[in-house]
Amino acid sequence: MDARDEPTARLGRRLETALEGALADSVSWTVTTDGPVIARLPDREFAFERADSPNGHRWTVVLRADGSVVSKFGQFETIDDVVETVESLVHSDVRYTVCCDG
Repeated sequence: MDARDEPTARLGRRLETALEGALADSVSWTVTTDGPVIARLPDREFAFERADSPNGHRWTVVLRADGSVVSKFGQFETIDDVVETVESLVHSDVRYTVCCDG
Protein backbone atom coordinates (compact mmCIF):
# COMPACT_ATOMS: atom_id res chain seq x y z
CA MET A 1 0.00 0.00 0.00
CA ASP A 2 1.43 3.37 -0.91
CA ALA A 3 1.11 6.52 1.19
CA ARG A 4 -1.77 7.83 -0.96
CA ASP A 5 -3.97 4.86 0.01
CA GLU A 6 -3.36 5.11 3.74
CA PRO A 7 -6.22 7.55 4.57
CA THR A 8 -8.65 5.29 2.71
CA ALA A 9 -7.48 2.18 4.57
CA ARG A 10 -7.66 4.05 7.87
CA LEU A 11 -11.20 5.20 7.10
CA GLY A 12 -12.21 1.61 6.32
CA ARG A 13 -10.83 0.32 9.60
CA ARG A 14 -12.48 3.10 11.63
CA LEU A 15 -15.84 2.52 9.94
CA GLU A 16 -15.73 -1.20 10.69
CA THR A 17 -15.06 -0.49 14.35
CA ALA A 18 -17.77 2.17 14.55
CA LEU A 19 -20.41 0.07 12.80
CA GLU A 20 -19.62 -2.95 14.93
CA GLY A 21 -20.15 -0.83 18.06
CA ALA A 22 -23.21 1.03 16.80
CA LEU A 23 -25.04 -1.90 15.23
CA ALA A 24 -23.69 -4.94 17.11
CA ASP A 25 -25.66 -7.86 15.75
CA SER A 26 -28.86 -5.92 15.03
CA VAL A 27 -28.38 -5.76 11.21
CA SER A 28 -25.88 -7.02 8.70
CA TRP A 29 -23.38 -4.57 7.24
CA THR A 30 -20.22 -4.52 5.16
CA VAL A 31 -17.42 -2.08 4.45
CA THR A 32 -15.54 -2.36 1.16
CA THR A 33 -12.28 -0.59 0.40
CA ASP A 34 -11.31 -2.11 -2.96
CA GLY A 35 -12.40 1.10 -4.73
CA PRO A 36 -14.09 4.00 -3.06
CA VAL A 37 -14.89 3.19 0.56
CA ILE A 38 -18.52 2.07 0.83
CA ALA A 39 -20.44 0.99 3.93
CA ARG A 40 -23.57 -1.02 3.14
CA LEU A 41 -26.52 -1.68 5.41
CA PRO A 42 -29.74 -3.43 4.35
CA ASP A 43 -31.63 -0.18 3.73
CA ARG A 44 -28.88 2.31 2.91
CA GLU A 45 -25.35 2.79 1.73
CA PHE A 46 -22.68 5.33 2.60
CA ALA A 47 -20.11 6.18 -0.05
CA PHE A 48 -17.07 8.24 0.85
CA GLU A 49 -15.52 10.65 -1.62
CA ARG A 50 -12.05 11.95 -0.94
CA ALA A 51 -10.72 15.20 -2.34
CA ASP A 52 -6.99 15.83 -1.99
CA SER A 53 -5.55 19.31 -1.73
CA PRO A 54 -2.26 20.83 -0.61
CA ASN A 55 -3.92 21.36 2.79
CA GLY A 56 -4.82 17.68 3.24
CA HIS A 57 -7.77 15.41 2.59
CA ARG A 58 -11.41 16.40 2.62
CA TRP A 59 -14.16 13.78 2.84
CA THR A 60 -17.76 13.86 1.64
CA VAL A 61 -20.28 11.30 2.91
CA VAL A 62 -22.92 10.35 0.33
CA LEU A 63 -26.03 8.65 1.71
CA ARG A 64 -27.86 6.45 -0.80
CA ALA A 65 -31.07 4.45 -0.55
CA ASP A 66 -32.59 2.29 -3.28
CA GLY A 67 -29.68 3.27 -5.52
CA SER A 68 -30.42 7.00 -5.33
CA VAL A 69 -28.51 9.76 -3.57
CA VAL A 70 -30.54 10.94 -0.59
CA SER A 71 -28.09 13.39 1.01
CA LYS A 72 -24.49 14.52 1.00
CA PHE A 73 -22.55 15.62 4.07
CA GLY A 74 -19.16 17.28 4.25
CA GLN A 75 -16.55 18.26 3.44
CA PHE A 76 -14.91 16.89 6.54
CA GLU A 77 -11.27 17.43 7.38
CA THR A 78 -10.80 14.43 9.67
CA ILE A 79 -11.74 10.79 9.61
CA ASP A 80 -13.12 11.23 13.15
CA ASP A 81 -15.67 13.74 11.81
CA VAL A 82 -16.64 11.37 8.99
CA VAL A 83 -17.13 8.44 11.37
CA GLU A 84 -19.15 10.53 13.84
CA THR A 85 -21.47 11.56 11.02
CA VAL A 86 -22.02 7.97 9.94
CA GLU A 87 -22.63 6.87 13.55
CA SER A 88 -25.37 9.50 13.82
CA LEU A 89 -26.97 8.41 10.53
CA VAL A 90 -27.06 4.61 10.90
CA HIS A 91 -30.15 4.69 13.15
CA SER A 92 -31.89 7.69 11.59
CA ASP A 93 -34.77 7.41 9.16
CA VAL A 94 -33.80 7.82 5.53
CA ARG A 95 -35.90 10.60 4.09
CA TYR A 96 -35.78 11.92 0.59
CA THR A 97 -35.75 15.65 0.01
CA VAL A 98 -37.65 16.76 -3.05
CA CYS A 99 -36.45 20.00 -4.55
CA CYS A 100 -36.93 21.74 -7.79
CA ASP A 101 -34.91 24.37 -9.62
CA GLY A 102 -37.79 26.22 -11.15
